[in-house]
Amino acid sequence: MEKKWTKLNIILIPIAVLAFIAYISVTSDASSERYDTVTAEGRLEQALSEIEGVGKVKVYFHYDENPSNSEETLSNYFRSSNNTKTVSGLLIVSEGAKDPKVQRQLLETISKVMQMPAHRIMIVPMESKGDEK
Repeated sequence: MEKKWTKLNIILIPIAVLAFIAYISVTSDASSERYDTVTAEGRLEQALSEIEGVGKVKVYFHYDENPSNSEETLSNYFRSSNNTKTVSGLLIVSEGAKDPKVQRQLLETISKVMQMPAHRIMIVPMESKGDEK
């Protein structure tokens, strides 16, 4: 006995598929944003730690969620999502930052890689637990 496609089946199947796609896109957007942030900071930490004299590194991004440029604001108005975040500053904590040469090298490298002005980058020495007296 052959099953016939009823009008109800023809309507329900596309609705179910669209609901499934919508659910996946909503859940993947939230997790991918967190994943991108973690991996971007992690990749920068790994790259900086490979520079001679830098040692262990921690990177913290500061995000500017309110664009000051009116063009950006206008373009965001017409987008479906206003969750655009821009890295507006960086804090770098490094073991080797006690040395001014290493600090200068880190500042120049990060400024060029992130295409960010040097005044938006702060580099501080990492506290070493063994130096306490």
